[in-house]
Amino acid sequence: MRFNPVNLLGVALLVLALLGAWRTRLDLAAGETRWFGWSRLGVPASRRGTPLRYWCAMLLNIVLVLLFALVGAFAMRAGILRLAPR
Repeated sequence: MRFNPVNLLGVALLVLALLGAWRTRLDLAAGETRWFGWSRLGVPASRRGTPLRYWCAMLLNIVLVLLFALVGAFAMRAGILRLAPR
């Protein structure tokens, strides 16, 4: 088995997506989230205080998780195709 940096990048992005999904789930349960999920910049958006701001931040976090998962899956596929016998 050869070392494949593309597959390594794909796995890293999928792990990042998993951690982001876990964080987003915790935020949904708590009713409070921050922009970009993991950043500790700015004031958190609360479901009780400003619902529109909260749902926009939560939607952004979910889109980022889906983007990381999609890019990770494509990187894994590209890495597998790169090593496929011709």
